[in-house]
Amino acid sequence: MRKIAWLLWLVLSLAPPCLAQESVHNPPLSLMQLLDATADFSFAIMSDHKGSAPSNRVEMARMVQWIDESRDRFVIGLGDHLCKRFENPFLDFLAENPWWHREFYPNIADGENEYYGEGQGDWGAGGQLLDAVAIGSRPGVKARDNGCEYYARLFAKGFAMHLIQLHYSDNPPDTAIAFNEDTRRFLVDTLESINKGPEDIIIACAHSRTGFWVQELSPERQRIVMDKCDLVLSATTHRYGRQVIPGYETRGALCINTGSVNYAGNNGGYLQVHVFAAPRVMLLQYVSTQAADRVHSLPLNRAYLKEIGGAIYEVDMWADPTPAPRGTE
Repeated sequence: MRKIAWLLWLVLSLAPPCLAQESVHNPPLSLMQLLDATADFSFAIMSDHKGSAPSNRVEMARMVQWIDESRDRFVIGLGDHLCKRFENPFLDFLAENPWWHREFYPNIADGENEYYGEGQGDWGAGGQLLDAVAIGSRPGVKARDNGCEYYARLFAKGFAMHLIQLHYSDNPPDTAIAFNEDTRRFLVDTLESINKGPEDIIIACAHSRTGFWVQELSPERQRIVMDKCDLVLSATTHRYGRQVIPGYETRGALCINTGSVNYAGNNGGYLQVHVFAAPRVMLLQYVSTQAADRVHSLPLNRAYLKEIGGAIYEVDMWADPTPAPRGTE
């Protein structure tokens, strides 16, 4: 049996047999419910909802409900959480919902800059969103003096999650300014300070301009990121997909664009990540927010199984697993 098939079989076989069996008092669990019950823990990743909240968009309401049902430990944001041109009830939602106020880790992007500052190119002005969720006072978080970037350490079930949030918005159009040298140095210095072990999961995030950002780094820095990180996340295009870096087709960091919760047409959604300790893998799927329930919302496009600190596999949850990948999507 191929390694990927064995890994996926082992992951799903960890659930107690009764979970998948139907009875009068116990209906069979859906695939997502089975994963929720089997994983050691899970977390979510979302972006590009432009100020919307459960109160004004059904897609956001579904996502919030499903995150609660999955008992996710935290939510990583990839930017454009606000938009000056639209309503922004998301700020009220963050203020009124204690769990989201405490467990949401946003990225600062052009939407935040525009909302709080003089425009999308007002570098770092959007950092006021970090103040709104008290990022700087959370345990394990080191906020930068620039007010828009931070490094967070989160712990769950024996795992240490290392989250690096970088500021790289769509504007200004000069990449040397938008994704500046100070930010790049902070990224590499932080990565090199982490003594990565088998229970360390490293995630680096930047909104980006073209949908991905690793290609903007020098070859040396690119190698450090791809060898050290488990996930490299970006957004802005509203299109979920993977970027394959030459030489890292089946190993190293999994580079993913996180799509958009509710501004991607029929491809709207968010990422659900289930983490398993034995074997040490993450199963990453894009959950459609267009469906009325989670039973019918998975999977949208491809899913990925990522060995922590190791290989990457492309997964079709409804068929036999196949090797990853086929190129940039």
